[in-house]
Parts: sequence; C-alpha cells; structure tokens
Amino acid sequence: MTPRHLPQVDTIELAIAGPFDFRHTLWKPSHFATALEAHTQAETWRTFRVDTLVCGVHMRQGSPNVLVADVFSDGEWKPEHRHHLTQRLTTSYGLDEGLEAFTELAAQVPAMRQPLADLTGMRQSCPEDLFEIAVIAMLLQNTTIARTTQMMRNLLSHYGHLVHFAGLTLRSFFTPQEIAHIPAETYKAADRLGYRDKYLPNFSKFFIANHTGQLGDNRDELMDRFQEIKGVGPYTAAVIASHASRDPAALGLDVWNRKILARKLLDKDDAEATEVHDTIGQLFPGNQGLAALYLIEHEYLRAPVVPLLKPDQLPAWNRELEGQAA
Repeated sequence: MTPRHLPQVDTIELAIAGPFDFRHTLWKPSHFATALEAHTQAETWRTFRVDTLVCGVHMRQGSPNVLVADVFSDGEWKPEHRHHLTQRLTTSYGLDEGLEAFTELAAQVPAMRQPLADLTGMRQSCPEDLFEIAVIAMLLQNTTIARTTQMMRNLLSHYGHLVHFAGLTLRSFFTPQEIAHIPAETYKAADRLGYRDKYLPNFSKFFIANHTGQLGDNRDELMDRFQEIKGVGPYTAAVIASHASRDPAALGLDVWNRKILARKLLDKDDAEATEVHDTIGQLFPGNQGLAALYLIEHEYLRAPVVPLLKPDQLPAWNRELEGQAA
C-alpha cells in the first residue's frame, strides 16, 4: 500500500514549564509498538485525528522552554483545528505542568535517586484521545504485549490510515464513525480479537453518542461513564480514566508493574497490591502514579520495548511498514 503523503500546513511553537525532559516525555520505554509514533533521540513523529482530519506532527525541542511542532494534514487546516491541536499537545504531554512538589518528595526517597537523575522533567503522557485510549486499554486486558501488539496492528492496518510526512511513514487511528459499520464477526475472524470482538462495536456506539468533548476530564466521572459501556468493568474504566485525566495520584497496577515497585520500594520480589499502594501512598502522597511512572520507566530504560531509532534507520522503518501494508 502506498502511504498518503501529507503536506505541511502549520508550525506551532508551544511554551514549556521547565524543567522538561523532551525525550522521555514523548517516548516511554515501556510502551508497546503501534506505529502511531516513532522517535529518535532528538525528534518525535506522531499521528493525531483532529476532528475528521488525519494529521501528522513532527516534534522537536526548539529551546529549553519551547516545543516546536510541524503540522501536516490531509484536509483544509482551519484556525479551530490549530486551537484544538495546540490544546491537545499541551494537555497530552503536560507541557504547562510544574513538577516541583513531586521532585521535592522524590529527592528524599533513596529508590528514586537514579530515576530522578536520568529522567528529571519527564511528564505523564497520553497523546491518545478518549476513544483511542479506551481501545488500547481493551486490547491490554488479560493478555501479553505480543498479543496486544498483534491485535493493534490488525485494527490499524484494516481500519486506520497509512500516511507519510516529514520523511517518515506512520499509521493513524480510526475514528468511532469509521468503524461503526463493522460487525463483531469481522473483528473476531479478520482481526483476531477473540472475546473482545463484541466490545468494539459497543465502544463505537458509546463514543458516537457521547462526543469526546462532552465527557469532561474528571477522573471519577469518567470512570462512572466508561462503565456504561458493555464489557467495561471498574479496572478497565480506571485505566482509561487515569490516562485520560493524567491524574498524578492515580495508580493502576498490573502484575509486572507491581513486581517492579515491590523490588524498588520494598526490596521484595513481589508484594500484595495493597502493600505496594500503601507504601507508595505514604512516600508520594498526591503523586503515587507519577512516582510509579518514574520507577517503571527507569526499569525499562535499560531494555526498551521499542528502542529509539537512529536517523539512518528511518528508510528501513518506512520500507517495513509499507511492506506490512502491501
């Protein structure tokens, strides 16, 4: 498949509240491969849906206090689109958030000394919109990273878009409207979603009926609303809401993250989730989720799930992704 080439339509300069770690805010070593984004040490490419537009954004740090975002789009770029994307980037990467309170707490905890040294200025990040993070949370339920990666690739290759901008080819997410006609049987047979085949149509209907902008950003309210979707329980609703609201106190633990935190904070191979929650809550009140992020991402820093690309690897990335789509 030949990717759609997106022309450049804008350049947005975004103010950053320092200190800011560009690399580890936009790229998380623990995140699985989606081909929605790619990263070198100094650059990030990411696709976004802005209303009905498919957009590519090429980001780099222009100065210590400025993030430069070159914008590429497949349709007419309007002032309201610029405003929407500016807000999305600022919120997604916490560009206007201060970390002073967290850093002060973290500096007093021995286990946090090296993560702080290596990651100071890293923010929580959630570039996905509510629908997209809901789909990802569903795919992460009760399975391995390899299986989630496979299901994600199937969905994006069948219903998403393949685009090329700023020298790189990436996939772009589908919208709820774009998959509204897909029956559960197709998700099961063609996309290999297993028991999740019945959930995705429910997600689509919910987000079409409830426009993202009408859902707000309060974590507790989001949790209640997401549980209206058939197939979404409290745990999945909490994962979606925590990521979407970027609540620094929210801490969701799977078995792997629980073990990492038990080793780092309790010097144990594993511990009950309640013990981990209580310990991190005592050490980092109000910042439990952010503290866990630093400890977990630092653990993956030595062996990232998706390593950073070197500039001379970009042509091979393009060939591989375009070959998968053929």
